[in-house]
Amino acid sequence: MKKEISNEEKMRFNSLYQQIIEIACGNFMFRQEPSGRRDPIDTVAVLLNMMSEEIYNFCFEAQQQEEQPEIQFYIFLDKNFHITSYSSGTSKILKWKQDKFDCPVSEILSKNSNKALMDELDSDRERVYQEFIPVDFLSENKSLYRSPCIIQGMVGDSTCAYVITAFRFSNGNESEKNATNTNESSKSEKKESAATKMLMKKVRLYVLRNLHTDLPSLKELGLIHRTNKTKLKEGFKKIYGNTIHRFHMEKRLEKGALLIRNTELPISMITQKCGFKDHSHFSKNFKIQFGQTPSEYRIKNISSIS
Repeated sequence: MKKEISNEEKMRFNSLYQQIIEIACGNFMFRQEPSGRRDPIDTVAVLLNMMSEEIYNFCFEAQQQEEQPEIQFYIFLDKNFHITSYSSGTSKILKWKQDKFDCPVSEILSKNSNKALMDELDSDRERVYQEFIPVDFLSENKSLYRSPCIIQGMVGDSTCAYVITAFRFSNGNESEKNATNTNESSKSEKKESAATKMLMKKVRLYVLRNLHTDLPSLKELGLIHRTNKTKLKEGFKKIYGNTIHRFHMEKRLEKGALLIRNTELPISMITQKCGFKDHSHFSKNFKIQFGQTPSEYRIKNISSIS
């Protein structure tokens, strides 16, 4: 007898579905808040958050906010605290000359750090572990690499019972901090450029979070982001090679194509989800971008699958 899914679980599944759609549309800042149940749904939410973080760091590392912690690497453990896998770049950061798969996590930690992690897990089995712990990792030559970490319990896969996430808190690019540049105008230009990139990134995320509706005018967008229309228009085009409203339109249509390919939702409902007020407007722009009407696109993708 099949177990009936509760309304709460349906809402949680819908939230996961929404995050996947956001990722597919280029919004890597969407995050799930774990429910605290530490069940398979929470595990998927944590893994989706990790994936979003990895993609975001890869795409926007140069534009990260200075005050925010930056994820360096993940180390995954089984229920016996043996290493099952780790993210790319971990070996390079920790200067490992050979793989560390299937070895106890205690072999890569100082004694005090291993005890601190075990104590953190034993402190409260019912909560989601989000406390920062200073951890000393051992390199091949037994030197120490310290990083603030959190450890989280996972559910649903015996090969991934726990994950250690290592962070780095930075105040900007180290090479820039150590460089001695006496040219004050050059420094001002760098600061202005960095500020502009950060501003345009915020505008881009605003656009991606509003694919379901029309955007305000450039003047109103400027007021929202505390800048002027000209700077907004020129800065976005320079960094992303597209106008704000054209970028918004393309992403809405990409979202529509994704829903047409992967769901059985009526095209009328997809039209609404992508922020178009009527089908003809959606269909006209969809054909311009994809060379087919939404209906033709769906038929073609169904036939290609079969």
